[in-house]
Amino acid sequence: MRSGLRAVAYVLKCSGSEYAYERLQTLFDCGDRDPIGAVLEQDASPVDKSELLRVYREHEPELQLADAIEKLLTRLVNEMRPMGIITDGRSVTQRNKISALGLDKWIDEIVISEEFGSEKPATENYRHFERVFPDRSYAYIGDNVLKDFVAPNRLGWSTIGLRDGGQNIHTQPLESVPPDRLPQYMIDRIA
Repeated sequence: MRSGLRAVAYVLKCSGSEYAYERLQTLFDCGDRDPIGAVLEQDASPVDKSELLRVYREHEPELQLADAIEKLLTRLVNEMRPMGIITDGRSVTQRNKISALGLDKWIDEIVISEEFGSEKPATENYRHFERVFPDRSYAYIGDNVLKDFVAPNRLGWSTIGLRDGGQNIHTQPLESVPPDRLPQYMIDRIA
C-alpha cells in the first residue's frame, strides 16, 4: 500500500500537485480509505483519478520478505511441503506483489480471485488445492477474520490467524466475528 501511494505521489508531483506521499499516507492512517480521492478533491490536479488508480494498482511494489519468513519457506520447501497462495484482488496487482517478494521460487500453486473467478470465502478457491494436492492435510494462514477462515474451517483445514501488529490492511474485530469464522489459532508472528 505504501509503495502504491508513493507511486501516486510521484505522478501528482510531476503534474504540479503539492500533495506528496506524506499527505496520502496521513489520510490513510487517519481512516480515509480513499486518500487519492480526498487529495483530488483538495487539489486541482490535472491527473484523472482513474489514471492514479491504475498507477496504484499496477506499480511494481517495494516489498521485501522478512528473513524469518524466507527461512521458513526454505525449510518447508526442503521438507517437500507444497505451498500455495489464495488471494483476492486484481491479477496484475497481486502478481506484482508475488514477484516483488520473490515468492514464485517457493510457491507451487497460486489462486488469484480475478483469474480464478471467485473470491474468498468461496469454498471452490480452497477445494482447488485439495484437487491439486490430494490426500494431504491442509493448513491456511491468513489475517482477514471476516473472510479468510470461513471455507477452510468448513473443510476441516487447520487455520491460523496472524494477529495485526499494526501493518495489516484489514481490521480484526475478533470479538464481533462469529466463532465459525475465526481461525483455530492466533499468532503474533510467523517464525
